[in-house]
Amino acid sequence: MLGAAAVTGRSEPPTVSCIIPTYNRRDWLVEAIASVRGQTAPVAEVVVVDDGSSDGTQETLKTLHGSAADVPLVVLQQANRGPAAARNAGLRIATGELVAFLDDDDVWLPQKMARQLAVLMRDPGLALLGCASDTLSLPGGPRVFPVGERGLLFRNWFLTPGVVARRDALVALGGFPEDMRVCEDYALWLRVAARHRCAFLNEVLIECGHGKPSFGDSGLSADLAALRAGEREAIRRWRAESAANPIDAGLAYCLALARHLRRRLVAGYRRVS
Repeated sequence: MLGAAAVTGRSEPPTVSCIIPTYNRRDWLVEAIASVRGQTAPVAEVVVVDDGSSDGTQETLKTLHGSAADVPLVVLQQANRGPAAARNAGLRIATGELVAFLDDDDVWLPQKMARQLAVLMRDPGLALLGCASDTLSLPGGPRVFPVGERGLLFRNWFLTPGVVARRDALVALGGFPEDMRVCEDYALWLRVAARHRCAFLNEVLIECGHGKPSFGDSGLSADLAALRAGEREAIRRWRAESAANPIDAGLAYCLALARHLRRRLVAGYRRVS
């Protein structure tokens, strides 16, 4: 069953579920949840998937669950299976027509949902809308531009904490590939963009990683070799499904290699500076 129907023309905003996977980051998780509950356009629920934490996360969530708040907190606990499985678990129980994602070490700025819902209300045919962050933005001020699969091959414009998407579209594609530990979100966004209209709102509405670099520092993005392998695997799966012509596929792999070399140069410069 695909869940909620696609968003169509309407006068009231669609309902939104925020999905937060977490693993042993209870203090940062509290800030992440607070940033969702502090939105000027409230979401319908916050779904937190505890992916096998051992740092007292469950006790903290029980305290938050009992606190007075307008936004319900739904908690799911599972054995550690990685971010893809955790997000998929959240997708299965989310009730919103739209789903928005947030990582446990990131925060939304107060206007995030209001700004993105305004775009989706004006253009209900969009299946996925990303936004800029403190680590990914373009000059020129706020604007919306379409992002197709070829645009995603040049760069992954969709940071997961900035994505708002139709739940039924993600469920129909099987959600995040659980056999990938790195770039599983990129693999899903490529599949969505190959089938649906997507766009990027060039407005900084999220803050990522408490100021840590976006790669080469800690977490899953610290392993640059794994990051490169994950991008290549995402592209390989896109190529297998889309029957891309050899030129597009070759360009995609060349761009992935160029991104990898750039990351190595930047990470090396940070270490010596």
